[in-house]
Amino acid sequence: MKKSKEDKQETAQLFLSEWQVRNKEYLEKKAQEKAKKQAELEKKRAELEQKKEEMKAELENQEPSNEEDTVSEEIDTDSPTNEEETEVQDSESEVEEQDEAEVQDQEQDEEEIEQVELLKVPIEKIHWYRALPVLVTSSLVFLASLYFLTPLATMKTIEFTGNKVVSQEELRSSSKIDQRDYTVTVYKNRHHYEQNLKASSPWIENVEMTYQFPLTFKIDVQEYGILGYLQKDSKYYPILTSGEYVKKEVGADALPEERMDVTFSDAGLIKEFVQQLKNVPDSVKKSIRKVDLTPSKVTEDLVSITMSDEHQILVPISHIAKKLPYYEGIHPQLEVPSVVDMEAGIFSYAQGTENEVIHEASNDAQDTESSTQHAEQSTEHSAQSQAEKPEISENN
Repeated sequence: MKKSKEDKQETAQLFLSEWQVRNKEYLEKKAQEKAKKQAELEKKRAELEQKKEEMKAELENQEPSNEEDTVSEEIDTDSPTNEEETEVQDSESEVEEQDEAEVQDQEQDEEEIEQVELLKVPIEKIHWYRALPVLVTSSLVFLASLYFLTPLATMKTIEFTGNKVVSQEELRSSSKIDQRDYTVTVYKNRHHYEQNLKASSPWIENVEMTYQFPLTFKIDVQEYGILGYLQKDSKYYPILTSGEYVKKEVGADALPEERMDVTFSDAGLIKEFVQQLKNVPDSVKKSIRKVDLTPSKVTEDLVSITMSDEHQILVPISHIAKKLPYYEGIHPQLEVPSVVDMEAGIFSYAQGTENEVIHEASNDAQDTESSTQHAEQSTEHSAQSQAEKPEISENN
């Protein structure tokens, strides 16, 4: 039993906090002081008792001579004895008061010791587990509120990368990110800011916004490339790979020497032309120098494409993706500047001989018409002969 009590005391001491240890030391010190006071009071009591006994012995040893003498002696003795008795009574009252104070102090000490003993009892783990979620959530709420009250909540750095045509100031203003916005709200609404940037300029193809701890936002901007230039009233406007053209004039100094010039300004046809060119090999696209709209009676979207080697290609815009790739195989066979006609079929002829080709084509058409007429006449003659044969057989 003793060992178990000692073990309990040792385990209880392990769970004591610093405040409990200090309180325990204070109580022990106070108990020692009380013991000293009590010893001093006991000494005083013993001294007072000795004085009383001495005074009684002196009174008994004295002999009365006369009544007057006795009375006078009694009167004389009463005065000092009364004083001594008052002193003794005062000392006794002080001792009693001190005893009462000691009793009260002991009761308070006992209560404090009981409280300490109660605190010594270890708290079970299950109570810690139950209190842990409350403590965690309350601490998080406190930290969050403290964070939003400080200027740290609105501090942020925005970095743009990948932009070549659109400036940093234009991107910053078009993103609509305010410096007073909280960092958390900017991260939460990052997709909204990406859409703002995409809609702000025709140059921007894609935007990706990422957060980098602690206060940095990196915005990667991808811009469309320039496919060619719209030539309009001796002015040039860039045509992007998205199919749109920018309504901002490009100076003659900024124009490249080898470029594609488009002379028609219909936005729908330009967009379809760019979309069709996506399926054309790069070697063919790079050699295109000029694109003119030359509609015919049959084909409204027919264009004449002038290449870097002075060859011309006639092809409908709607058939560019299907027919223009064949130019790679036709090009090596062309010895002189030629016209590659891809309007109906695919055939080529030298430039300046277009009328001859048309004449030959018309002669071929006349030949085909005469042959068809002859075939029709022969079919009619055979039909008539077949109709006459049964009549002859009937007459026979």
